[in-house]
Amino acid sequence: MKKVSKKKTPYNTILLSKVIGLVLLTLFLFFIWDMSKPHLQATNGQAKNVASSDFRDTSISLKAKDQSTRTLDTHFKTNPNQQATNKTNKTVFLTFDDGPSATSNQLLNVLKAHHVKATFFMLGPQIQAHQSAVKRLYQEGHQLGLHGMTHDINLFYQNSESPANEMREAQRILASVTGVYSRLVRTPFGSVPNLTYHQKVRLNQNGFIYWDWTIDSLDWRYKNSQYVPEVLNQLQMFEKNKPWEPKVILMHDQPSTTNYLDSLIIQLKARGYTFAVINETMPPVQHE
Repeated sequence: MKKVSKKKTPYNTILLSKVIGLVLLTLFLFFIWDMSKPHLQATNGQAKNVASSDFRDTSISLKAKDQSTRTLDTHFKTNPNQQATNKTNKTVFLTFDDGPSATSNQLLNVLKAHHVKATFFMLGPQIQAHQSAVKRLYQEGHQLGLHGMTHDINLFYQNSESPANEMREAQRILASVTGVYSRLVRTPFGSVPNLTYHQKVRLNQNGFIYWDWTIDSLDWRYKNSQYVPEVLNQLQMFEKNKPWEPKVILMHDQPSTTNYLDSLIIQLKARGYTFAVINETMPPVQHE
């Protein structure tokens, strides 16, 4: 009896069938992914807009942080050795008003020794009087801001145009010394309750961005080492109540502040804080 043998399928045919099946599966999966992409983009876009529109709302900023680990970096512009933790914002912004002064170089020596950058809101006449200190500020990477001309509450806030006029003059003086046209400003004595609606409008129309603060060192009151524990105590309370909001510390370019700045920086670092400067892209801290 003749034995009938089964015809074997060529190996190349089997391989070709597997390749075709894999290609079809890949195309199907790509189609599914492509259909879902608009929804993902819409979700990410919404998170980005919410985060940038009201960063000072703790609940919104926390949600934005959960959605994107880059949110804080975008707002704070931190460098690789100034990264905030995933649990809380440990970045502080040291800001100094009323300078430059005869002791600015001593202040800068302390900052340089600790590799810390700060933001300086300076008065026009002081810029003219201490040009070498201003140039050093700029060369060493500190942020240059404006504080007006007179520091007189009656003159600075006398009408709707006066704050913008003083800031423009201070801006012109700073540019003549450094070539930098800063838009960052802090109004004397803070914006509340002094700065009126129309004055805010005029500052904005002139391109200025005004900043207040969240931590007041009270160095202007103490004039001694007491401002150091004052800052640390306020920070501790701030961490409990508003851990994600920017920690902008108000200080002044004066001898008594400079004398104890080394102690403040050492204790801030010991508590895990890093340092950054304010810039023109960040949502400003403004009292309401």
